[in-house]
Amino acid sequence: MELLTLSNRDKAEAIQNSIETATLEETGLIHPVSYKQHNPHVATGLQAILGLHEQMPMEKVYTNVVRKFQDGDIGFVHVDYYLFGPTVAFDIHRFEEGVSVEHWDNLQANPLKRNKSGRTMTDGKTKATDHHKTASNKALARNFVQEVLIEGNAERLSAYFKGDELIQHNPHMGDGVSEFFRVLEQWKREERPQVYHTIHRVLGEGNFVLVLSEGYLHGLHSAFYDLYRIENDRIVEHWDVVEEIPPMDKRKNDNGKF
Repeated sequence: MELLTLSNRDKAEAIQNSIETATLEETGLIHPVSYKQHNPHVATGLQAILGLHEQMPMEKVYTNVVRKFQDGDIGFVHVDYYLFGPTVAFDIHRFEEGVSVEHWDNLQANPLKRNKSGRTMTDGKTKATDHHKTASNKALARNFVQEVLIEGNAERLSAYFKGDELIQHNPHMGDGVSEFFRVLEQWKREERPQVYHTIHRVLGEGNFVLVLSEGYLHGLHSAFYDLYRIENDRIVEHWDVVEEIPPMDKRKNDNGKF
């Protein structure tokens, strides 16, 4: 029962860490009956997750929760994994009466190399500050994705960034706002653009905000999980995880990705 008294951010961390130790059932943090799964590659319910341990190369599996946050009844974590291979993910849990009843995630293969600015997919700042600004920071991140990434209003960049300053963890890009949009323009010219069309959810704690969006990357229907760190009302750091959304006939549950 001791685990049930943890914060939602700590419960989310404990759930994901239990993958490495194969102790998920023992934690008692997943509802044994009402657990709604949004990972399209996993059937809904607790038993389906427990079954994954039999398929994983457990001698190699590790979990390292790098960041953990909470937003109301939600706990969400940024994780460096070895599951079926090196992986970076965001995992989100919604809690009712102390236990997780719903789960969303996004996973991407970890290239295990630094981007052109020498950054990995998970390094950088980890601790939330400015808790009194959670609501305004969530609004800022949402508006950036809507105005700039969805609607393409590049003239609005100065409302979201301080000059060219941006610490970038995307493995295909380097630091800087201009570099970010140079790569996006290059992909567009190559006819394999990154296209955002819908924001589904915005979660935040203090100066960290996670935006869940849907669109297309290089022609593939994709989910975008973008984590922004905000200082003085400007975005200063960005991490992301992008995952292809499988077609309906390839999904193991019908709960929807988002």
